[in-house]
Amino acid sequence: MHSTHPHFIRCIVPNTVKTPGKVEAGLIMHQLTCNGVLEGIRICQLGLPNRMIYSDFYNRYKILGATEFNTIPDKKKAVVAVFDKLGLEAEKYRVGATKVFFRAGVLGEVEEIR
Repeated sequence: MHSTHPHFIRCIVPNTVKTPGKVEAGLIMHQLTCNGVLEGIRICQLGLPNRMIYSDFYNRYKILGATEFNTIPDKKKAVVAVFDKLGLEAEKYRVGATKVFFRAGVLGEVEEIR
């Protein structure tokens, strides 16, 4: 279970009359609330919803910290050094045993820098 990235699909009925192209906003909002979708989004935004294993991070972002990755043998320390170089605040990410975790929106910031 820990090696997977589960995704959940929720079916939402757009209207009560089953007419294509018609959207009832109140009905949709009620379904999203009752299904826990809005709460799940809120929890993800408070936590660290994005994660990446070190090898994937290295392959994608080595251009941002070639010096750090080549001179620091410890992957965790190299990632932290790259983030320091980019000016990324420590509260926006966490380094784990095998992955680096990002707060919501931070991975997009790193991608923009890349």
